[in-house]
Amino acid sequence: MKNYAEIKTACQSNSDFTSEILDDFLLHYAADKDKLGKEVDQRLKTYRHVIQGMDKAWVNLIKSQYIMHRVFKKGGLIHKYLKHAALARLPEQGRKWLEEQAAEPWKFSFSRIVESPDADFYTMEDLFTGEQYLLYSTGVSRILQQGEVVSWFNLIGYNGDCWQAFGPISAYRSFAMDDIFFFATELNPRITSDEELMADVSKNPVPYMMLYCRSNYPLTVHDEEVLELIITEIDDLDLALDKLDEDFEMDQVQSVYQLRLKNWENKPHFAVAYYDSKEQFLQVTAMTQKGYAKLVAAFQKQGIQVSDFADIYVRPSMLTAAREILKRPIELLPLELLFEKEVDPQTEEELDKINQFLALAMPDMNSGKEPDLEALAAQVGLDLEANRETLQGIFDEVRKKQKK
Repeated sequence: MKNYAEIKTACQSNSDFTSEILDDFLLHYAADKDKLGKEVDQRLKTYRHVIQGMDKAWVNLIKSQYIMHRVFKKGGLIHKYLKHAALARLPEQGRKWLEEQAAEPWKFSFSRIVESPDADFYTMEDLFTGEQYLLYSTGVSRILQQGEVVSWFNLIGYNGDCWQAFGPISAYRSFAMDDIFFFATELNPRITSDEELMADVSKNPVPYMMLYCRSNYPLTVHDEEVLELIITEIDDLDLALDKLDEDFEMDQVQSVYQLRLKNWENKPHFAVAYYDSKEQFLQVTAMTQKGYAKLVAAFQKQGIQVSDFADIYVRPSMLTAAREILKRPIELLPLELLFEKEVDPQTEEELDKINQFLALAMPDMNSGKEPDLEALAAQVGLDLEANRETLQGIFDEVRKKQKK
């Protein structure tokens, strides 16, 4: 059985010791020696629209995290630095610690908490490698006091007993594994596997660091159903439309058919498919897992093999975050646009404003305070009265979760 009190003492001692080496020496040495300060500044320029208005101290923490990752990652600069005279002048204990870090590289980890075996200790599971590891973090404990967290993004290093985080801790209130994979593939379409995703993070973590700025976006829940856009696409399909009347309501625009699953086409499931008879292309979509499962069953009943596991899963919060961070439109349902007879009052722009509003309101909600709705609505340009019922429903769901 682990002696957590003993490990905690070692972790605290390690933090005090390493702050002298990292903050007082190595950070400045690396920034100057290899121009890493200029390198991270250049990469952050791409995301000026994200970090503007953010606390300067937070931006500085991001820069420090980037530099230390470049130094201690697998194949990092520490191997070169250990040969330099400046590091040779360090006390023996400091140099030994640096050699240990070079042997056990630091890494970024998207993770979830499996359990907390002791105060400030967490068994984490990496979302993309499946690896489990013990993390000591008082920062994680403080964040959890403010409300539920779905996943985490940390730069971690091994101290001989467990892992510890360096730099800002990113706690995502609604982003799950599929959301992060979606963001990565929008950022770099060449990514097709978990291994390629993490290689991309290691190459340039800055875009992924920007998700921190949208980490307070809450889960969108309706009648206890978590809303997420679920999409599967099938090519080269000759669909016998006349056999679908029993399960679907149909509309047609040119060669495209909208297939609305009866009793499941409305809120919150929005179980709808689109079929282009000219291109022989089928897109199956829903906003809930239940709605998607019902769609799959309806198609499979007709011998059409739609996978139980969709191609895309993305929650509204990540879709909004990706559009904002990447600064471009992301249209996942182009065929749906053919059937929009009038502008929906909750347009994408309005949904984006609602998500921004909720991200600002959640810290107060999580700490038991009543947010200033009028002030926050004015800040993001949201029509509060037009959306009051929607917001009230979301707040009610949050309060329900807090009471559990």
